[in-house]
Amino acid sequence: MLKFCIIILFSAGLVFPQVQNDFARLFYLEGSWIIKNEKADIHEIWERRNASLLTAVSFYLANGDTTNVETIELKIIDGSIHYIPVVQHNAGAVYFKASVLNDSIAVCENPEHDFPTKIIYRKINGDSLHARIEGIKNGKLKGIDYYFRRENE
Repeated sequence: MLKFCIIILFSAGLVFPQVQNDFARLFYLEGSWIIKNEKADIHEIWERRNASLLTAVSFYLANGDTTNVETIELKIIDGSIHYIPVVQHNAGAVYFKASVLNDSIAVCENPEHDFPTKIIYRKINGDSLHARIEGIKNGKLKGIDYYFRRENE
């Protein structure tokens, strides 16, 4: 029994450093990102709080008015990476668990959520980012794409 417990503790110790290394791949999000268009500019501003927590605020800015405010946390919970947005139209935070994570893409999923069920961030280069939300709506796959440029600070 003692041997079994030692193996479990040793294995757990190996898993968390890997998750920490995977999480560090998300640090490219740090900074200010913007989409400029005729209707409204869309901003997403990411900040690294510590080695296992990134936070963001996302909002639309049109004619000096800020709308569609969303706060986001990317963090490690129980050895897994989660994307946690809080938006006005949901009762509380919604948890999306990372299913794919490498140097160029992060995919977080929650098949139980109405829409979206998948959130994807794809690093195009150091100054370009493609974010996509997708899921089934009215029986059909629906996706919304956001092409951000890094905002000069």
